[in-house]
Amino acid sequence: MLQLFSILLNVISPIFILIGLAYVVGKRLAPDPRALSVFLIYVFVPALSFNGLRNADLRGGAILGFVAVAVGLVLMMILIGLAIGAWLGGTPQRRGALVMTLFMVNGANYGTPVNTFAYGTVGGELAVLYYVVNSILSNFLGVFFASRGGSVGQAIRNALSVPVGYAALLGGAVNLLSVEMPLFLSRGIDIMAQAAIPCMLALLGLQLSHMTLNRRGLGLVLLVSGVRLIGGALAALPLCALFGLQGVAFQVAMTQSAMPTAVMTNALATEFGSDVEFTSAVTLISTLLSVVTLSVLIALLL
Repeated sequence: MLQLFSILLNVISPIFILIGLAYVVGKRLAPDPRALSVFLIYVFVPALSFNGLRNADLRGGAILGFVAVAVGLVLMMILIGLAIGAWLGGTPQRRGALVMTLFMVNGANYGTPVNTFAYGTVGGELAVLYYVVNSILSNFLGVFFASRGGSVGQAIRNALSVPVGYAALLGGAVNLLSVEMPLFLSRGIDIMAQAAIPCMLALLGLQLSHMTLNRRGLGLVLLVSGVRLIGGALAALPLCALFGLQGVAFQVAMTQSAMPTAVMTNALATEFGSDVEFTSAVTLISTLLSVVTLSVLIALLL
């Protein structure tokens, strides 16, 4: 019990300080979250993704298994989301939003500090790599599902317009080719990348301050939140065994797979006209519930 309390206090609770402050600012001053979401989608998150692959050790054999788990989990959660959406029905926007809330994990602003606090510097570095892999898929597929209310062609065009995937691939190329970047450019990208996590935490607080929870939809929100938090960990377990992950790599993969719904889900829903109320509700509930679920999971993994 003492270990669980220590994890809750020192690993999980620091994340909520900025979220809480942004929530208060949102309630008192009512700033427009879309302005921040645009900077995240087109500036800060691409810089974070670029640095994540530029600085990662991409030549280690264990990295391939780690990446495979991240990719496999996205595909599994999409299939689960499509099945739940087909079972429940609803508008294309609602079904697209439901799928997004399951495969887009909060692996950057939440997952990176949590894994760093729990497993040390190596844990944080692996968490960033997991996030980058997830974000390449999530931002492309997330834009597609966020645009489900329009035509398929427009959804694909929207997905191709988001720079995060291109930035990550460019970072990987710079890494593998051992390109020496000019100092001024490297420092500029570092500044933008460092802004991504606090801005995503702030966006989460702002989104939550604007959200109203509809009790009639609370059951679905709880169901989806449970699938994201508990189902993600259960789905990751056989994937980790299949690809032979051990040690810190196993701990980080399991923890990242059990993260709540990503803040970027709300940014993409806002930008491309998806069901923002639903994504915000799942983000809120899954984030609050993760205080307990992640504390228990980390205690089991340590």
